[in-house]
Amino acid sequence: MKLILFFWCLLFSTASLSQDTGIAPYIAAWNISDKTQSYRSQVFFDSLLIHKDDPLYRKKYLGHIDLLRSYIKKHPDRRLQVRLLMFEIMAAREYGYAQKYYPAIGEAIKMAYPLRDDQLNAELYSIRADIPPSSETHLLYNLKALEIQRRIGFRYFPYTQNRFYGVCASLYSQGEYVRAITYGRECLRLWDIDTVHRDPRVYIFQCDLLGAAYKQLNRYDSARWYYQQILQALRSESSAYMQTLWRGIADGNIGQTYTAEGRYAEALPLLTAYLQNSRKEQDPLNIAMAHNAFARFYFRQKQYASALAAAQEAWKIALPKNIYPELIEAADRMSTIYRQTGPTDSAFYYYDMWNRYREIQREANKNSAFSVIKAQIAFDNLQHSLILAQSVANREKSIRNAILAGIVLLTIIALLLYNKKRVKEQYRLREMELRHANARRDVKEAREKIAAFTRNIIEKNDLIRSLQEQLSNKSPETANPEQLRSYSLLTEEDWEKFRDQFSKAYPAFFSNLRRRMENLTPAMERLAALMFLQLTNYQIANTLGISKDSVARSKRRLRTALNLATDQQMEEEIAVLDTYA
Repeated sequence: MKLILFFWCLLFSTASLSQDTGIAPYIAAWNISDKTQSYRSQVFFDSLLIHKDDPLYRKKYLGHIDLLRSYIKKHPDRRLQVRLLMFEIMAAREYGYAQKYYPAIGEAIKMAYPLRDDQLNAELYSIRADIPPSSETHLLYNLKALEIQRRIGFRYFPYTQNRFYGVCASLYSQGEYVRAITYGRECLRLWDIDTVHRDPRVYIFQCDLLGAAYKQLNRYDSARWYYQQILQALRSESSAYMQTLWRGIADGNIGQTYTAEGRYAEALPLLTAYLQNSRKEQDPLNIAMAHNAFARFYFRQKQYASALAAAQEAWKIALPKNIYPELIEAADRMSTIYRQTGPTDSAFYYYDMWNRYREIQREANKNSAFSVIKAQIAFDNLQHSLILAQSVANREKSIRNAILAGIVLLTIIALLLYNKKRVKEQYRLREMELRHANARRDVKEAREKIAAFTRNIIEKNDLIRSLQEQLSNKSPETANPEQLRSYSLLTEEDWEKFRDQFSKAYPAFFSNLRRRMENLTPAMERLAALMFLQLTNYQIANTLGISKDSVARSKRRLRTALNLATDQQMEEEIAVLDTYA
């Protein structure tokens, strides 16, 4: 029944284009407010898509928009005005008038608010979700649209699958793989709910996200199943480019699951096809991913030379394009291989590159998550502003009747003042929550940096110990282990950065230490902080550029300064200095 209605309306709207003044079908469809309203309005968007490349139809569509503006100016109607704005946005998107639809959608959302029509709001949120450049709102508005669609019924909305796909893609990019799978599977479950409004390529993209999410969760059978679905869907794909590229992507991901399971003979031809197809279509992202897949393939088999060559190729492809995930994986792989096979300077270099790009990626993910919070706050603020705007409109209406209803007017003003105070208090509480969240985030980040600093010290000490052993096997003229032991891994500048992050992570530590010791020196501060991190005497010695004997003497002086009894363990006393009294 829905499809019969759809095609009838589509033919009716297309026939109306034969008349320059044929705006009656628009007005009739846009005045509908029941559950059929979304599909009745979608008819005109579909007709626009069908004829968008025809200059004659384009001229007539734009002419209809002008006629509709004139009609609404003479016959003001909020619903018609919102629908016209939505139609203008769709036309602007298809005809390249981007500058028109960025501000128009916000205006349409505000204008629709007094109508109290959730279905209309869901359509507006769907359009808002797909409008760049506000990518941080993509997840928020898709979720808002789906919340309403679920309540009203998905069958009353076109392109519902796209909303689920959008949420799944956003969640996957944030590393929330389980939630991404939930929305992705619901997208496929609803795939046949509307066979007219669906893009076969969205099906391929959705299966790719589900396969990738299952692969991240080490559920390889499920991952392979979805990539097999891609291979089946490609049989009806008309584009040679899509056929080649996505067949390679599907094969490559299946091959990667075989690699993870140690089924190397099955993985090799699939990974080879992935690399060949990606090169054929000159797709840098997938070329880099294919090389990294080969690096994992060879590394797991301890074929380090081949693994290193593959990782180097991935690095070379990803670096000009700033493909950070592949740069991070390639750097980690090369650092590990060089650490095992040498040279050590290359291991240090790629380890630093791995840290640098991982920090960039972590910062991007953090900003993305924070942008979602800001988008939610902005949405809440919009709702508050709409409520206040509506309240102002009601007040103005009351003022016009103030002569006959003075008491009512005073009541309304009192309610508005109370509401304003309540909104202000809510804003204050929200700001306090945000400040507390920022403080907790700063402490967490500082502790992560301290942990990374500690791991870095341990790893560098392990490398130095290895290099000392190598030097000890050389001739006495060239070996000089004592010079290595005096090498300081912590400069004054490093110490100041470290102390700043340490104070953020453990704000009570240094103040408690100063209360315990009257004559606290900077050297004692450093020693106490490194002992708190549970570093060994050897690691502390290399960090501070002193001998192990000096560390032992410094510990004895620190014990004396802390006035500890003979049976008191200094490490236990230092371990509790980060707690508040």
